[in-house]
Amino acid sequence: MNTAARYVRSGVHCRRLANPAILPVTPYVPGKPSSEVQRELGLTDVVKLASNENPAGPSPLALQTIRSLLPELHLYPERGGELRRALSERHGVPDGGVLLGHGATDVLDLIARTFVCPGDEVISAHPSFPWYQMLGQITGARNIVVPLRDHVHDLEAIFGRITDRTKLVFVANPNNPTGTMVTKSALDGFVERLPDHVILVLDEAYIEYADDAPNGIDYLPYRNVISVRTFSKIAGLAGLRIGYAMARPEIIELIEKVQPPFSTTSLAQAAALASLADEQHRATSRDVARACKYLLYGELSRLGLRFVPSHANFVFVDFATDVAPIASALLHRGFIIRPMLETCARITLGTLTQTAALVDVLEALCKPARATAL
Repeated sequence: MNTAARYVRSGVHCRRLANPAILPVTPYVPGKPSSEVQRELGLTDVVKLASNENPAGPSPLALQTIRSLLPELHLYPERGGELRRALSERHGVPDGGVLLGHGATDVLDLIARTFVCPGDEVISAHPSFPWYQMLGQITGARNIVVPLRDHVHDLEAIFGRITDRTKLVFVANPNNPTGTMVTKSALDGFVERLPDHVILVLDEAYIEYADDAPNGIDYLPYRNVISVRTFSKIAGLAGLRIGYAMARPEIIELIEKVQPPFSTTSLAQAAALASLADEQHRATSRDVARACKYLLYGELSRLGLRFVPSHANFVFVDFATDVAPIASALLHRGFIIRPMLETCARITLGTLTQTAALVDVLEALCKPARATAL
């Protein structure tokens, strides 16, 4: 038997060993890194607008803190007590009501592994963050997927799909990839009717970009609600991977039972703590996103491209045609965007200079037509 045949045979054998729940799972594929595009296409200037990263970068205070800790990398990290206390005080959450994780994706995974059993039901929306459905698959649950209504979570339709088997409901607010937000009154009514056997997971990764967003923390004292947030977006610490959950202490205590030891690094904890004190950096990040958003709105309208008004640091655009050739053409001109569905793309808000340059390329690719907001 030749080597290739041996690999095929061993691959089939490995599939028999695997947890059957993971076999239909398609791995999450992140946006292409700029360095890879530069290498493949021979470009020197590449603008990545695919992963909703903060173009302002990390807080200077965070960078200063990281540098000071480099000589201590031989030591294991602590449990993050100082950062957890700071988050508790900042958000008015009781002691024991904060859990740190290796990014918000890790926190969501811990929640699913804590509460979901095979045969349970997990409800999420479409289009939304695909990780929710992947978590349902991995845990052996039945995924109940409810379409957005006018690009927003349809909370009435979601409530109508809750059964005795429902364990988790994921709501991203603002939603990724549409950037839309459910209103406080709609969320109030939904949470008030939530059955006791259901846990609502509010993914609030982009909440600090939104104006007048309902605050998931308000629901923690009297309902099974978990607010999940991250330092990857407005704090600009995506490369350090640190996120957190807030809930009643008895919920956090359960999640801690499945969390591996040393799940966040000392650098991530310290940088996150320093970033909390840098309100100027957060304000600048919001201002840059807002300015670029309105610039992009105007130019997309002028080009006749439809878009969804966004409460986050990205814009969901419908090109009304196959998006793949457009994304490819942009890629060859040094702009990485995130194709979504068949005709749409999510475009991260970069700097004003990057946004203006993107518009110049879009103008060459798209003939001006008619239409504005979706």
